[in-house]
Amino acid sequence: MSKKDDIINTALRLFNSNSYNSVGIDRIILESGVAKMTFYKYFPSKAKLIEECLNQRNMNLQESLTASLEACDPNSPLDRIKAIYMWYSAWFHTDDFNGCMFQKAVEEIFKIYPSTIKPAIEYKEWLTERILELLDQMKIKNPEHLATLLVSILDGMTMHAQIDKHSVNINEYWSRVERLIKFELPKD
Repeated sequence: MSKKDDIINTALRLFNSNSYNSVGIDRIILESGVAKMTFYKYFPSKAKLIEECLNQRNMNLQESLTASLEACDPNSPLDRIKAIYMWYSAWFHTDDFNGCMFQKAVEEIFKIYPSTIKPAIEYKEWLTERILELLDQMKIKNPEHLATLLVSILDGMTMHAQIDKHSVNINEYWSRVERLIKFELPKD
């Protein structure tokens, strides 16, 4: 692993466990074991570091969710949407779950570091597009609106889980989401 990767991984861990504002550059340098000059060679500012961290987080999420989707029957779009919800539920119960780093970035630092919003938007667009493709396969009417709603439900679940990971009963959520989807299916 490169020094740059060490810095990013350390910063991701610290930002996830704490907040963007409470973690300073000096702590990241210390815990990543790099020299200050090495840090600034790769990251001329905290904003650039956060942006790189969120880009890495975006890639990690996309890879993990894609693997979950690929494990499902490609001919069952409903099962694939369910896999996304189950992936989120499993994530909520991991030891390092501390909420969504994108949501935290928007809340904490977006106004200070506007460039940090880009990875959050890219992830949201990617996730919405995956769900939209699956709804299209099901011939849902107005799939764009439903895809946006389903992503909003995931956002809400994530906020609830951040407060209390046991407050999100995935079976209840999925039951309601499934009914929403089935309601929008074309009537034969």
